[in-house]
Amino acid sequence: MEGRSHLLVALAAGVVLDSVVHLTGDPLTLAKTVPLILLVRKAVYYLAVGFGSLLPDIDNARSTLGRRFGIVSKEIQRIAGHRTLFHSLLGLALGSLLAIGAEQVVIYLLKQRSLFLPASFIAGSHLVFFGVLFGCIMHIAADALTLGGVPLLWPSHKRYGFPPNSHWRFRTGTWPEFVIVWSFIILVGIGIWQSVIFI
Repeated sequence: MEGRSHLLVALAAGVVLDSVVHLTGDPLTLAKTVPLILLVRKAVYYLAVGFGSLLPDIDNARSTLGRRFGIVSKEIQRIAGHRTLFHSLLGLALGSLLAIGAEQVVIYLLKQRSLFLPASFIAGSHLVFFGVLFGCIMHIAADALTLGGVPLLWPSHKRYGFPPNSHWRFRTGTWPEFVIVWSFIILVGIGIWQSVIFI
């Protein structure tokens, strides 16, 4: 999938996950008041999900994240190739380590701004870790819908996809990608609207 599709799918799925398990607290649609801490939690979580949704494509120098990381991304692509290590279970393990590091950076930055309460919440809830990891999982799941599939058990070159028959999957950047992405977003939007109406 393209970068924007990964971002949209992961953020929409992140809304669903947060609505079900309340990682960041009560949904904004249910909150009678909206304290600053709730907004900070949600902002940190969705930024982490967004970052995670782009992270596996760091192995592609022309990707959204690859262009930001420049030479690092080019070297990863030269050594490992695109859609290899970072689109596998081993890549998820590496993504987990990066998520832990990103979480520590966020906690440090919040403390530098004297936002000790949000920093302690993030440290206790591991909000950044879960957000980045969930974004990575959604990226790999979305790429499994494409014609090329993903090498889940890399370094084995066998690719897995859903549905298993590759004739039912789509090529990146074609119209089925946009239909699937926007259908998912519309369904999530309807779900949120229904939850607000029937409270």
